[in-house]
Amino acid sequence: MTGEEVRPTEGMVVTACLVADEPLVVTVTGGGSHLTVTPSAPALGEFVARRFHLDLDEAAVGAALDRSTLAGLLEEDGWVRRPAAAMLWSYCLVFLCGGDPDAPPVRRMFAELGRPAGHLRLPPDPADLLTGGDQRIVGYGVAPHRAANVIGLARAFAARPDRYDEVTLRALPGDEAMARVAELPHIGPTRARAISSTALGHDDVLPDLARQDEQLRSRLGLGWSQIRAAARHAVPYRSVLGDTLLELLSD
Repeated sequence: MTGEEVRPTEGMVVTACLVADEPLVVTVTGGGSHLTVTPSAPALGEFVARRFHLDLDEAAVGAALDRSTLAGLLEEDGWVRRPAAAMLWSYCLVFLCGGDPDAPPVRRMFAELGRPAGHLRLPPDPADLLTGGDQRIVGYGVAPHRAANVIGLARAFAARPDRYDEVTLRALPGDEAMARVAELPHIGPTRARAISSTALGHDDVLPDLARQDEQLRSRLGLGWSQIRAAARHAVPYRSVLGDTLLELLSD
């Protein structure tokens, strides 16, 4: 995400978040089977656990994948769970701006309207974007139609923040969480599936891989309809199955 540093060779993610409405820079470093969090404030426990799915029950995940009958088709390394986004709002904001967190218009918007957090920047608040209006967003270099979409998204988050609260959404059944994300302007059902599974970090939403049907047949010998049917038995960990399939297809 914009405002975040990822250093793969060092196994490190440096991100900005809000703790008690105060900006804070958090560094998470992986080494072996452990994650080191700096600073080690107790309040960061939920944030880090959510992003990196530290509360997943590995035995339960394995059993769910076994029930789906797909476990034998996966790589020897087993299943994969990709980190969630730092914030659902910022992910959707960048998505509607074109999807590139490093695009100059996005960086200019964050630099001018976002809140500083150490050497990083938090995304602008929805209210700040509404105050500036779509013309200000266009001034950063965002295409006019995308600027209008961003204003619609900001209006939805500002009007009903509790409805799109990440903790609330993750506690809902997968289909309900996905339907609520799909309500957001210019997101839609297919994108809502991907956002709920990955960015939001809900454990039980299978992303739509219909467009990867040919790749799936080539790699696993099964088409999307067959995988989707088998995935029904992987409840409540269909997102884990989705991440694992995406990882296989990305090789």
